[in-house]
Amino acid sequence: MTQNKVVARHMRRFFSRLEPGLTAPSAVAAQYGRYLWDSGADNLVDEKKLSRCRFYVGLSVEDTGLTEFTKRAALISDTLLLSHDRSSKFHELGSYAKTAVSGDMTDVFSSAVTRPFTLRYGMRCPSLHALGQWIVDAEPLLKAGLAWYLPSYSTIRRDEPGPPQPVGAIDFLIRDGRVVEASGGEPIKSHLVRPICQMDLPFIDGVDLVDFSQITIEEFGSYAAFRDFLRLSFLSIDDALNASQSDRELVKLGLEIKDQVRAVQSEMKRVRGRRAIAATGAVVAGVSATLVAVYGPALQWVVGVAGGAAPGLWGLLQARADNDTRPLREDKWYYVWALSRKCDSNMF
Repeated sequence: MTQNKVVARHMRRFFSRLEPGLTAPSAVAAQYGRYLWDSGADNLVDEKKLSRCRFYVGLSVEDTGLTEFTKRAALISDTLLLSHDRSSKFHELGSYAKTAVSGDMTDVFSSAVTRPFTLRYGMRCPSLHALGQWIVDAEPLLKAGLAWYLPSYSTIRRDEPGPPQPVGAIDFLIRDGRVVEASGGEPIKSHLVRPICQMDLPFIDGVDLVDFSQITIEEFGSYAAFRDFLRLSFLSIDDALNASQSDRELVKLGLEIKDQVRAVQSEMKRVRGRRAIAATGAVVAGVSATLVAVYGPALQWVVGVAGGAAPGLWGLLQARADNDTRPLREDKWYYVWALSRKCDSNMF
């Protein structure tokens, strides 16, 4: 089972190059950060290839943790892309030499001056240990291209005082236009935000991430079918948002999505009854989710202000709506799954 071939190839190459005997999670996370940096030098990764792929982005992942967020977002994500924001702790990964050029290169009467300097680079995350443990435990998901982690890189010059400067990847993060947000805030309807439906999404709980990854890879073909259904639904949502009877059309689409979710729930109950999976202690839990359409330029602004993650996503969007009276001139929307912090582990 391979969801995203480009991501799968990157991740398989990383695990094949992982130093033998490297067991400390923090060391695994550091090597992961160096690998992705070296794979694309200053440009993070090969964005030209990845730009043709489809991603979901996890905002505010610290609210639930990487493992919990991965479980809850598995059903609605093509390839779950996780990252941390720029306010997290900076962990230096390495350094390399660069050359600064000063002077007017176009003036034949002036000579350019080159000066070598050392640039240190690193990534921001709350805990290298927690990140490394997630990478190890989620190895099957990463190798299948179902999930990956994009480090939030920063650089700093040795000869210049000051905090590390972020390496921008915001455009890359939101290029696809589908987002998963888990801050626990409630979307507020405005001319920039259109709630579509609210439901309980099923997910496998009661097992560690290692077992969850194996169960997801081996058992749930219905996941892929549901994601295909969502792709088609999003095309219909585009039309419904611009229709004269938009609220009515969105209600119809919401009911169709809920019906498909119930079908996935039935499949999970059936699979859970198998002896091999039952022995793991797996249960089917539910998390409250709201599907929201957000006007594209507004979300771009919010993510840019937040620096890659948005703990106050809905508050920032509401503030934007209150101060933005311009008409919507673009038929471009982002689809955001807002996941609640609360979940029921005994849903079934």
